This record gives sequence, C-alpha cells and structure tokens, in this order.
Amino acid sequence: MSVSQAAEQEKAKEKPKHQRKLVNAVWEPFLQFKLLMYMLGLTAFVAVLLGAFLYFAFGNLIDSISTSAGGTSYYEDEINMQLIYLFRYCGALFVLYVLLLAAVCVAYTHRLVGPFRPFTRHVDELSKGNYAHRVTLRKGDVRMLNEYAEKLNDLAVHLETKDKHR
Repeated sequence: MSVSQAAEQEKAKEKPKHQRKLVNAVWEPFLQFKLLMYMLGLTAFVAVLLGAFLYFAFGNLIDSISTSAGGTSYYEDEINMQLIYLFRYCGALFVLYVLLLAAVCVAYTHRLVGPFRPFTRHVDELSKGNYAHRVTLRKGDVRMLNEYAEKLNDLAVHLETKDKHR
C-alpha cells in the first residue's frame, strides 16, 4: 500500500464535517419571528401598564404644579422639557431593547432548533444503511438534546454490530 493510498483511506475514515453557513443562524425564521413577536407583545403590555400607573400616580402632581402659577410658568416649561427628554431616551432604549431581544431570540432558537439538522442527517444515513455515521452536536446545544444524540449513537452502534453478525 502506497503512502498516498494510506492518506486517502485516512481521509475516508474521518467524519464528514458539515460547513456552518450564515443561513443556518436563521434556520427556522417563522419560529424566531413568532418568539420575537410574543416577547414584544408582552413587553408592550407591561409598558402600557407601567405608563398607566405613572400617569395616574403623577398626573395630578403635574396638573397642580402647572396650574398653580396660572398660565405658563417656569415649572410647567421645565416639566414639559423633561418629559420630551424622557420620551426621547425611552424611545432610544426601546429600539435598543428590540434589537437585543431579536438577537436573543435568534440565538436561543438556533441553540434549540439547530441540533435537529444533525439528527435528520443521522436518520437519513441510518436509513441508507450507513450504520457507521454518528451524531455530533455543538458544545452549547441543549443538554437534553445531547442525551438524545447519545441514544441515537448507541442505536447506530447496535445496528452496526447486528449488521456485522449477519
């Protein structure tokens, strides 16, 4: 056996590596969008409740300060200016929040749904009769799915030994 043939056999024994693509980050876009919308809806509900609380808690105070001097007063102008600043800052924070929330939704669903691709490839290989194929998951994938991967690998080993004894 020549050195080149031995090298080719070593390459054949290595596990095929599937290249990660950017499109895999949004593997299940509907699920990610749905999760994002649920979280934004819940956030909007809490924001409305908080706004209603603040309006009822401080509305009378603002009215009493603005009407106590009659007409426009220094305090009324100052309160209006502070409210404008408050709305600007809250708007900027909301945009930042939505971006961070979208990133968390994509990352979370990627870790949760992503392992199903190797599972699908593994089952396809088993159905073709390739019992030497094994499932390998990433380090950060959900622990419960790692347990299923081990069980699928055990099944492949069992089928492989059963196939060799025939």
